[in-house]
Amino acid sequence: MTIMADRPSARERQQIIDAFVSEAFAGVGPGATGARIAEGMRQLPADAPDELDADKARAWDELAELVADPAFRRRVRQMAVTGAQEAEKRPYDPQPILEHAGAAVAAGIAPGSPEGREVLDRIVPAGTPAEERRRLAGQVETFTDRRVERFWELTGVLNDRPPFPSGVPAFEWLAEALRAHA
Repeated sequence: MTIMADRPSARERQQIIDAFVSEAFAGVGPGATGARIAEGMRQLPADAPDELDADKARAWDELAELVADPAFRRRVRQMAVTGAQEAEKRPYDPQPILEHAGAAVAAGIAPGSPEGREVLDRIVPAGTPAEERRRLAGQVETFTDRRVERFWELTGVLNDRPPFPSGVPAFEWLAEALRAHA
């Protein structure tokens, strides 16, 4: 079943996404970290039909609403600009965060608890100064947003990519643990 119901054509959908990404990443150099992210955000299927099946139509509707939201646009812009400015200050590897903080979330371990401190010490060296922990918490918070993750989920539907597990809860847990144990 295909659904059209006054939806934009494939070309128009691409133009909407391109305009959003161009605005969010304006001034971010082509060699900056965010430039590759911008390229990824622009990806819609080149051969997409104008008419979408029901799942893709729902995904497009939600995506169009998301990229039209001024608060979302400001948030992505903040992430793009900060990412371009702090490209060399990314001292954390996401894999241990997803592994250890993700397991802590799944197990219901409170970030501020003694058990939370043990998990945190597997991610960030135990001797990390309080000021550095607070800085890292702020950085993690800057780049953690459920709406941005939803953007990737929705473009995944449109691009026929398989769903992925959410990483946001692990990063939210980490930021809270860093502040609690600073």
